Amino acid sequence: MNKTAQAALSTKALSTKALSPKTLSPKTLSPTALSLKDMAGAAKTDRNRAVDFYRAVAMLAVALGHWAAISVGLDANGELIAGNALEYAPSMSWITWLFQVMPLFFVVGGFSSAMSLDSHFGTPGSPKADARPQDWIIARLRRMVAPAITLASTWAVLIVAGYATGMGAIIAAAATAAAIPLWFLSNYTIDTALAPFVLPRFRKNPARFAIAGLTVFGALEALRFSGIPVLHHLAHLNWVLGWLLFQVAGFAWRDGLLPTGGKLAAVAATLWTTAIAAVTLGPWPTAMVHFPGLENSPTHPPSLALLLFGGAYSATALFFAPAISAFLTKNKNAWSAVVGANAIAMSVYLWHMTAAIAACAIMLAFDILPTADVGTFAWWMQKLPMFAIASVILVGIVAKVSKVEQAALLAPRTPWNGGMPSLFAAAALLSVALKFWAGGSVAVVGVCIAALLGLWHGVLKDGVLKG
Repeated sequence: MNKTAQAALSTKALSTKALSPKTLSPKTLSPTALSLKDMAGAAKTDRNRAVDFYRAVAMLAVALGHWAAISVGLDANGELIAGNALEYAPSMSWITWLFQVMPLFFVVGGFSSAMSLDSHFGTPGSPKADARPQDWIIARLRRMVAPAITLASTWAVLIVAGYATGMGAIIAAAATAAAIPLWFLSNYTIDTALAPFVLPRFRKNPARFAIAGLTVFGALEALRFSGIPVLHHLAHLNWVLGWLLFQVAGFAWRDGLLPTGGKLAAVAATLWTTAIAAVTLGPWPTAMVHFPGLENSPTHPPSLALLLFGGAYSATALFFAPAISAFLTKNKNAWSAVVGANAIAMSVYLWHMTAAIAACAIMLAFDILPTADVGTFAWWMQKLPMFAIASVILVGIVAKVSKVEQAALLAPRTPWNGGMPSLFAAAALLSVALKFWAGGSVAVVGVCIAALLGLWHGVLKDGVLKG
């Protein structure tokens, strides 16, 4: 690989800056032509490799967490039951403190977005005159959405086949479960669309911006407990603001504004103490994920408890980041593993629930679904085959679909043929379709999937508005 290609890979292929179409095109360098050695070796020595490590670990943690939370089994009468294990065994809520890594992922996303935006717009002393925010946004959206379109297309075919064979309702319900991870893309789509405008405003006065954001968040959180329906619904604005604040923390990390060393450790300890007090003494549940029947949900919308927990989790991760980055700089094999994991991370994230659904279907066919009480040792033992079968299925799926992810990562950028209002509208529709596929009823699944496919092929894929 020549030096020009390596320089390009050090930015785009490792998810920090954009590839220039002149530097790398599908005709001269295809995704399959890239080796892990090439990609790993292209990284600069001063790269914050902990960002890549945490991104990969977060995707794996989400998959394991969701698999642990799945409760598909047979009751005492031999009837099939399916749901979230936390519904049946709330005492397992402590597990969510291990696997709720989304706040950290948004922090990491903010760090990466800030670096990419600096590359796109240039430095304050040497700005790029032709740089437009919509071109950066559409490039990021395409990279995120392309793998999700493969998931949507697959489930669209399965739903049609299901209705043709009289199993449409069952397949549609499975499609809803498969889309559980998509809530993340729904929120991340909004954060991505706002990032080019939030970052410069944050940099004008970081402290004032952070205080204002936290104040508004706290006021909206108070409305959650007002007992007045109209005001309660206003609290759902924290769906956007809550996750945006974690992204802003990533901006601060990128700009070196956060404490380090002992001061950061003290901040982390304080946040952990406060988070524990919030769920022990306050009205918030111990669980850091949402499940049916949970009062004062930590994530629907993001709560103060989640903000404290996510801050503590992220501060702890940032404390260890320098040591992790240094280790990955010295250990080439470990760094290659991280690069390889990042190349398939989105595919693992998007498809792990589909793999789990297939595994449960196989276990049902062979009559080996769990029958023990949820949360007991026997239940965990009976559930082990699901982990094993789902892992094998997921490996097979990722081997196929990750090619789409890698192609999207390396695709040359083409501009958005329109202004910001049209792109904001497209991003909003995309976010709504993702959210309601992930959390809507069976009746709206087909509509959401059709909307996603229509948005992608009619608008987002080529960046051209039809009509």
